Amino acid sequence: MNFIWSGLFWGVILVLFGLSIIIRHTLNIDIPIFKIVFALILIYFGVKLLIGTSNKNKDTIIFNKTRINATSKNDEYNIIFGSGEIDLQNIETLQSNMNKEINVVFGSGRLYLPKNVPVVVKVETVFGESKLPDGKTDFFGDYIYRNNADPVNENVLYLEVNVIFGSMVIEG
Repeated sequence: MNFIWSGLFWGVILVLFGLSIIIRHTLNIDIPIFKIVFALILIYFGVKLLIGTSNKNKDTIIFNKTRINATSKNDEYNIIFGSGEIDLQNIETLQSNMNKEINVVFGSGRLYLPKNVPVVVKVETVFGESKLPDGKTDFFGDYIYRNNADPVNENVLYLEVNVIFGSMVIEG
């Protein structure tokens, strides 16, 4: 699933979109690039759902509304075509740095950050909406939020949040 979030994927999409504009205006041929990309993304997720995944450390919400109480052993959480809440507040102390990935695709989510743990959140939004605890709202691009985390002197919870065609509210 990391291929969808990669810069290579979105770079290729932008190049194809630019080429379709040039072809449309010079050769008068209309290529519906957004429809093709949207169909390919749907096919990708459909195949991914049919095949399943071998990663047991993953919680996924698909087509429903659920609340996940996150544990320190799971490293990836997904909300796809649904809505859900991911609660990280039960993480109280860190023995070492911890990394987690949260993906929202065609859905809506709410993420609750732990109160007493230093957190660094990198949010990447593509055609969606991300609301962060510092009041920043992002619709396209990336943003880094820190809750007074000092990566040099403390163990930090690093979160990578990807929002594509969805919305995510992060509460700290």
